[in-house]
Amino acid sequence: MCQIDKVLIDDIVQEYGSPLYVYDANCVRDNYLRIVSSFKNIVHKIHYAMKANENVALLYVLKDLGCGIDAVSPYEIDRALNIGFDPSDIVFTPSCTSVNEIVYGLELGVHVHIGALEYFPMLEEHLKGKKIGLRLNPAISIEGNQKIATGHLGSKFGIPVNYLNKVLEYKDKYGFDVIGLHIHTGSNIHDVEGLKRSVDSLFEYAKLFDEIKYLDIGSGLKIKYKEGDLDIDLDEYAHYIRCKLNEFGKHVEIKVEPGKYLIGNAGYLITKVNIVKKGYNKLFVGVNSGFNHLIRPMYYDAYHEIVNISNPKGDLLKYDIVGQLCEEDTFARDRELNEVRVGDTLLIKSAGAYGFSMAMDYNLRKKPKEILIEDDKVFLV
Repeated sequence: MCQIDKVLIDDIVQEYGSPLYVYDANCVRDNYLRIVSSFKNIVHKIHYAMKANENVALLYVLKDLGCGIDAVSPYEIDRALNIGFDPSDIVFTPSCTSVNEIVYGLELGVHVHIGALEYFPMLEEHLKGKKIGLRLNPAISIEGNQKIATGHLGSKFGIPVNYLNKVLEYKDKYGFDVIGLHIHTGSNIHDVEGLKRSVDSLFEYAKLFDEIKYLDIGSGLKIKYKEGDLDIDLDEYAHYIRCKLNEFGKHVEIKVEPGKYLIGNAGYLITKVNIVKKGYNKLFVGVNSGFNHLIRPMYYDAYHEIVNISNPKGDLLKYDIVGQLCEEDTFARDRELNEVRVGDTLLIKSAGAYGFSMAMDYNLRKKPKEILIEDDKVFLV
């Protein structure tokens, strides 16, 4: 896991206050280069899933590395273009969006992935001569939280693969080419076997399209949220893809769309303790944040390591760490922390992805500021 220096945290909080998001640019680079290293013998392009964190400073870091963008709305496309990403470096995979948004992507020349059969008749006059991608639903179930599983039978995402013959009819009728196939079966997957099944589906259905140029394997790459946690074996995964490419016998590029893998462990939420409160049978630590700043624990039952950096040698006690919203608002239950006191600073780790990007102004409480640390320099971003 990436770390940031405790003294630096104290300095940052003193200058900028809390709650506060802090991102480590060097950690983002390390995560990106780890994927590049595993895929070094594969023709590939990494497209950062902007929905994980759309902060402009982070996008510049990734752009300088040669990364592309995975966008899911025209607003994300616009941000990427304004920063200087080329349309050819952007894949656009919207879900149940309006036809106008798909037309917008087609006209800009980004790689549009269509995820519903029903769009084709609605797009008729806009498809002639276009080169598009398809998002497929392979009907594959995966491990983990089903709120982030997106390739199973009951998912709204992607074209069911038993409809592909109809896509071929539309292809002939409307005069477009299918140059890419995309599958994303879910998030935070450490079991390579589940991802292998998705890859198998991509290569199998790619045989239907003579003009295929790329296969987009999505992401789902797990990160560590605590010591002893499992993460993805990237080398094994890449080796399997290389074998499938050799079997396929046709030159295609592999696209990867990591979001959480690139930025998750590079981000931290810093919060201050408002109160330590006795309940009937437990202690509550109330902090000056809430699910309006980091919704993952409440929405996904997600685990985030929490550290009391103000009292690192204090006795270990069990607490529920809760927010200040007028709702059930819990970051962790029965969590051991070094003894917590009013005014202590808590560090919530692995908060870089789906933290600020899902934040809101609920109870009219403002969103946190965001800070980027790069080569020991601190920037308000």
